[in-house]
Amino acid sequence: MSRLDNDVVLTLNRIWQPIATTGLRKAMNMVFRGRARVVDADTFQIFTWDQWLAEKAVAADNHVIERDYLRTATLFVRKPQVVTLARYAGYPNRGVPYSRRGVYERDSGRCQFCLEHVRKKDMTVDHILPQSRGGRTNWTNCVLACAGCNHRKADRLPHEVGMKLVREPFQPTREQLLLQGVDVPAAWRPFLDA
Repeated sequence: MSRLDNDVVLTLNRIWQPIATTGLRKAMNMVFRGRARVVDADTFQIFTWDQWLAEKAVAADNHVIERDYLRTATLFVRKPQVVTLARYAGYPNRGVPYSRRGVYERDSGRCQFCLEHVRKKDMTVDHILPQSRGGRTNWTNCVLACAGCNHRKADRLPHEVGMKLVREPFQPTREQLLLQGVDVPAAWRPFLDA
């Protein structure tokens, strides 16, 4: 995994509403291809990649705080923290439709019975009220579970097998899912509070 995969960029739609967080590599790819523009979080100016290089790059022999810059053979380039899409991309949904990925994000990647970390590829979703007893697939009836806990509970209620939920399931807001597990930089605050 490269260092580019560790950095997160806030993505705004064309009218500057936050719609996603994305890895720095993907954000830069969108900017290179003209699908997005870099937003200077201090001045709110919008830049293409060439304009960003002209404004925010310094020679590699300068002293900079390296975690804030990308290094090339001859330059240090300031890492973008916020990008805005070049095309509209609509309004973000007010409600959040149920999804397995959303359950994973809401529950912070942890089994809601034993708190074990669950990898996305190994995740299972448990229905608190089993489907065999009329339980529905929705935010308030589904939780992330490790395979062991899900198998142990099977088609019973948690209390019937001596299990207890760490936290009651809830329907998250768009902002809760957007920022789940992300350390929010100060540069994002003006865009999130708007």
